[in-house]
Amino acid sequence: MQHKILRIGTRGSELAVRQARLVEQALRVSHPDVETRVVPIRTAGDDRTDIPLCEVNKATGTADKGVFIAAIEEALACGEIDCAVHSCKDMPGILDERMEIVAVLPREAINDTLVVRRGANMHAPVIGTSSVRRAALVQAYWGERARVVQLRGNVTTRLQKLSESEQMDAILLARAGLNRLGDIQEIVPPGLTLVDMDCDSFMPALCQGAIAVETRRDDVAAREMLRGINHEPSELAIRAERAFLGALCADCSVPVGGYAKLQGDKLELRVLYFRPDGPALRCIQRGSASAPESIGRAAADEIRSLM
Repeated sequence: MQHKILRIGTRGSELAVRQARLVEQALRVSHPDVETRVVPIRTAGDDRTDIPLCEVNKATGTADKGVFIAAIEEALACGEIDCAVHSCKDMPGILDERMEIVAVLPREAINDTLVVRRGANMHAPVIGTSSVRRAALVQAYWGERARVVQLRGNVTTRLQKLSESEQMDAILLARAGLNRLGDIQEIVPPGLTLVDMDCDSFMPALCQGAIAVETRRDDVAAREMLRGINHEPSELAIRAERAFLGALCADCSVPVGGYAKLQGDKLELRVLYFRPDGPALRCIQRGSASAPESIGRAAADEIRSLM
């Protein structure tokens, strides 16, 4: 049966709501007769900003669920919403078997951006981040000269903390989030400078820049409707990246990064894995774009063979 009103679940942050609005806009083009309603939902990741992200699951009992999606998936399972919109990088590699990703919007920039405070000591910087991947990359990039401090909060909160800080020299953010929030000059406080990081020397989070739309497998009407907004090139890339995450059983506590890109009818996946007791591991896997999961699993097999 056709949904009279499609209820779209999302986190309540400004960026998350904007991402849900992008799904609404796409649906208005493909299904102009469908009415939508955005339903903000508070998650464990929003509630527990006092501890590092990698510790939230343990503290809240959300097991291996993504800290920003468990509550939204629960609402989806209970029928309180009809679909969920997530930053794809927040999603665990293996989903609840009752759920599926049915659409991916056109992917934004995938790189990280270094936001630097005026007068910063970038020879031996103090950099704020809550990401174990970014922390590992900072140490690889600057060595022992750099120090990482924990920083949580939404994008605008982190920017403001940096602007007011006497301790931090810089923070790291996803460029996609900055772009989606609107005019950079209005978002970024005076005295802060943006430096885009190169994707190969400062590997982004897997699935960074991608917006995923999730539904219940048994909701045929929602699935068919939402497939109409899917961007296939973006979907193929994140399918390879998520297959790598799932095969490696990597969650937010594992310092791993990477990205896939289409090259004609081929797909190339580059990944980086930081070992706790040795040098970082890199690999590149290529294959047919028609079988992205096999490329992701092959990359995971190669990384495991090098451990």
